[in-house]
Amino acid sequence: MNQRAKTVATEIVEAVRDVLRRNKVTFAEYRAGFMHLAKTQAAGEIPLMLDLFFNTTIVQIENESRKGSKADIQGPYFVPNVPFVDHEIAIEEEHKAMPRMVMRGKVVDMSGTPVAGAVIDVWHSTPDGRYSGIERHGNLDKKYYRGKIKTDSEGRYEVRSIIPVPYQVPNKGPTGQLLEEYMGVHSWRPAHIHYWVQAEGLRDVIRQAYFEGGDYVHDDCCEGGGDEFIVAEAYEDGVRVMEVDFQLEPAQTLVQAAE
Repeated sequence: MNQRAKTVATEIVEAVRDVLRRNKVTFAEYRAGFMHLAKTQAAGEIPLMLDLFFNTTIVQIENESRKGSKADIQGPYFVPNVPFVDHEIAIEEEHKAMPRMVMRGKVVDMSGTPVAGAVIDVWHSTPDGRYSGIERHGNLDKKYYRGKIKTDSEGRYEVRSIIPVPYQVPNKGPTGQLLEEYMGVHSWRPAHIHYWVQAEGLRDVIRQAYFEGGDYVHDDCCEGGGDEFIVAEAYEDGVRVMEVDFQLEPAQTLVQAAE
């Protein structure tokens, strides 16, 4: 038996029981909650619900041990094994006239030395708030609106795409009902870009970048972000510049923190 798993699982169960006792939840209310969870499972929204409420907490815990760039939530729409891209992420033909952005920056280690050959997964939403490679989003080919990029000899990267948009997390199903009807909060996320930076011998980091002045930047339904993840508004020749640098710590730091 894994003692840590036993401890965490037992404490979660006891915490829920304490809430039920403290609020004197009735059998009818319990069954209503039970059925709502069953609907969530049937709708395939368990991953969405878990990420929505708990991903931020896990990131906060992990950030306590981080010495380099802080992490942000990953979200449920990462897709592995996407193609490498050179200068531009693939964009559907009908969306190529949308406002453009350039994502660029530098990856360094804790001494400030550039990290050459770091691999960065980048992904963002479509102009209608969907993600490629996700069956429930229409199964758009995963080559669109995402890709891998590699840092050059000076640790720099640069790739272009269109600017993503704010979007609602799925709000027509049980997770949206829980948010909007039962908890009284909105279901919107600000426009953002996802990054996952990995380099040999260094601790990887998952991060998001948000657009200064954008809707919901300070009111994200997923409680992601914070001021350090907001990129100041800047343009070059009409193109929005999203400059995001990363500092990676040695991978063994993670092992030491777990000991």
